[in-house]
Amino acid sequence: MKKYLVLVTTLFISQMAISQALYRAFPSDVLGEERNVKILKPRNYAANPEKTYPLVIVLDGDFLFEPVAGTVDYLSYWDQMPESFVIGINQRESRYDETLINRESGFPEPQSLKFMDFVMELRQTMIDEYRVAPFTVIVGKDITANLASFYIMRNKMPINAFIQIAPEYSTLIKENLINKLSQLEAYNYFYVATTEKNNVLSDLFTKETDSLFDTKKNLHLKHETITGANKYTVAAHAIPRGLEFIFKEYQLIDEEQLLNEDLAEEVKFEGQEDKKGMVSVMDRIVEKYRMIKEVYGVDMKLRLVDLVTISNYVASKKDWDQLIDIGILADKEYPDLLYGHFIEGLGYEGLGRPSRAIKALNIAYGLEPAVGINKDDVLDKIELLQIKEKE
Repeated sequence: MKKYLVLVTTLFISQMAISQALYRAFPSDVLGEERNVKILKPRNYAANPEKTYPLVIVLDGDFLFEPVAGTVDYLSYWDQMPESFVIGINQRESRYDETLINRESGFPEPQSLKFMDFVMELRQTMIDEYRVAPFTVIVGKDITANLASFYIMRNKMPINAFIQIAPEYSTLIKENLINKLSQLEAYNYFYVATTEKNNVLSDLFTKETDSLFDTKKNLHLKHETITGANKYTVAAHAIPRGLEFIFKEYQLIDEEQLLNEDLAEEVKFEGQEDKKGMVSVMDRIVEKYRMIKEVYGVDMKLRLVDLVTISNYVASKKDWDQLIDIGILADKEYPDLLYGHFIEGLGYEGLGRPSRAIKALNIAYGLEPAVGINKDDVLDKIELLQIKEKE
């Protein structure tokens, strides 16, 4: 039942993608001919003229574009990944010719190398014509996943993240993949999903290789066998799981995550009198958004929902000084909204400084409502503090 639910969901979000896709004949200098591609533009592209967007390249676009584009559209709608361009390359008649590997050398045949260059030509055209961020994901299945792996063999790798669906690795990739991955210096993601019947992972990824990659902060590797999936249904599972893995740094903050990180910091500094080096919640959220910009190429202001999450968490710990700092940060990010000054006022109230809290709340009263807090709520809080002040 679970398998069929995943397939129905995938079909539904695929239909969403079809309705928004652009179909284009791309004239290629590399191939000397036109190739049909499908492009999904981010929903809010026109409304955000300063914003840049990651690029997801889909090989086997004739059958993988819709599920990938639909999943990207769905996940970005819920802020689980940034809005992104998706471009699918139709290989219905050419996938076998464009993925041929020479048995003697182990490297792609000339036509396969030419296709790899075409993919990079297409990537550059997207960068030139649209506001594409310097973060590229490539998706491939079985033999196209194998071909995509050869980008890792190049001296300058133009791909930042891989989604490998049931890959059929050739000998050279099997022999060199782990070594090449371990040599990567830039921030990269590598996701591999296989079926139980055709599990190529057990020979490639061992406890020793996992331990090696755990020490590399720049490389994020995840490999998994999808239980119950076959060679057709595995893509429906792998696509959302791969995208979720690749964009995990982008995803919204949750309180359980904050609690676990705080506990880890407390264990690290247990028994020490000097705790100046402890990473605060404020430090973490600033670092999170620095990473989003550095890794994904997406320059964005702090999401209000993230500010609300950390405010609630810090307030539950009665860390009033940090709550004031968050209020100041929220006001800086959203100066027209009352939320920052309201939170600042709560912080001063917690410190037992009602006069300073009333001052912050009076400023909040003149601003726009936000996150369910309106002017009446601010006024009620001011009146309560004024009563406290007179006691």
